[in-house]
Formats: sequence, C-alpha cells, structure tokens
Amino acid sequence: MPKPNLLLIGAPKSATTSISVMLSHHPDVLVVKGKEPHFFSENRRYARGWDWYKSLFSNHAGESAIIDASTSYSRTNAFPNTISRIIKHVPDTKILYSVRHPLDRMESAYIEWMTTPGFKFRFSSINDAVYREPNIIESSRYWKNISVYRKYFADQRIKIIWFDEYVSDPDAVLADIFEFIGVNPLISIPHSHLPIASSKSRIKKMQMPGGIIPIDKTWNRETRQWTIAQLGNDTRQFLEWCGRSSDYWRINPNDKTSPSST
Repeated sequence: MPKPNLLLIGAPKSATTSISVMLSHHPDVLVVKGKEPHFFSENRRYARGWDWYKSLFSNHAGESAIIDASTSYSRTNAFPNTISRIIKHVPDTKILYSVRHPLDRMESAYIEWMTTPGFKFRFSSINDAVYREPNIIESSRYWKNISVYRKYFADQRIKIIWFDEYVSDPDAVLADIFEFIGVNPLISIPHSHLPIASSKSRIKKMQMPGGIIPIDKTWNRETRQWTIAQLGNDTRQFLEWCGRSSDYWRINPNDKTSPSST
C-alpha cells in the first residue's frame, strides 16, 4: 500500500473539504478514505499505528498524487507532535495550505461550532467565541503555523491556496494545484463550482423547526480591535512572504466586511 506524498493541512474553514473533494475527481489523484484521519496530529489516531494509517489508502489504483487532507495538521500549537511524526513517516511530502481572511475564517469556525450537535461550548456571538476559545485565533495565525513547516520543507514544496480566489475561479485554482502536484492540469473537474459545505447551508439546516440556534457573527469594534491585536504582525508577515500586498485582506477594526463579502 502506498503512503501520501501530499498533505492538505488547512486552515480549518478555508474550503479544504471542497478542495479535497474536487481534487479526488482527477484520475491521477487519490484522497484518503473518509474525512480527515488526523493521524499525525491526534495521539489516539497515531496510536492505531502506521499499518492502520496506510490501510486508508488501500484503494490505490496507480494514482501518482496521494493526499491526506487533515486541517488539524496546521494547528501546530494544539498538536505539537505533528511535524516530527510527518518527518518520521513522510519526509518527502509536499504541503498544500489553504487560507482565508483571518477574521472571516473565525466567523465560519464559530458557525460550525454552533451548528455541530454536541459541541462542548455554546457562544452568544463571535465576540464571545474569540475570548473563550483561544484556538479560533490560533488557527488564523498563518505565518506562525506555516513557519513551523518551513523549518523542514523548502518553500518550493509548499503551495498556498487562497480561499477567495478558489471561490471566484475554482477551475483556475484547481489547475494550478494540479500543476504543483505533478498531474495533468488540463483535466476538467465536473461541478467544480458547487459548494461542498458552507456556513449558510449549516445555518439553514440548524434553523429548521426544532433546531433553531441563535447565530450572531456581528463584531463589535472593541472585540474586533482586540482580535486584530492578538494576530499582531502575523498576517502582514504571511502576506509579505507570499508576495501579496499588505491590503490583500482588510484587517481594520472599523471594517464590517471583508473583500469576499462585498
């Protein structure tokens, strides 16, 4: 059985589900069975052993690009053993890192938590969530998280996928990814514009009779300012490394929307 040579590591709520599904339609791409094995990050999954993990790719039929899509791999603070395990088992892998406007990503994460049955927390609003759940900000520290990978993987082996660009033109972004992973970029993916999962669909589902949950993703200025301060220079450094302008994402306490929402 083969082992992965590509890791789609997140960030969470940056279209990783949609991207992994669309990639799987390429005839020379195999995506891991099931959704997000979290093998390298979660101790209980890692304890199942290497043979168990490789069995998740047992349907391999000669595809050259073999992908594990697990957003927890980008949460380097929450899962500090991830990198050492990756280096031990798949040191030659390439990294795909999807990112999104940092505050938009937090809003989407908040909505997912609120619409997930049995989630341990319930928040009154996005403002409540960012104060009570540190991981919501941590996952938007893109520079910090990718810098951990850059210690072991050359920049040429890391591909950044931009959420807004994927939503705007998925065919172009998928072709770019295919070229990076070394498969035919001219393959057309059917239904590439179809959203696989979205915050709107989750809210609609949970607001059906008997399932109404209050969702408030309106930032107050003080909390937005505090959240931006928590990010510090992380966003600026990340955009600079990627060769993007400092205003690619509007990160301003007075903004109510991001470019993707206007």
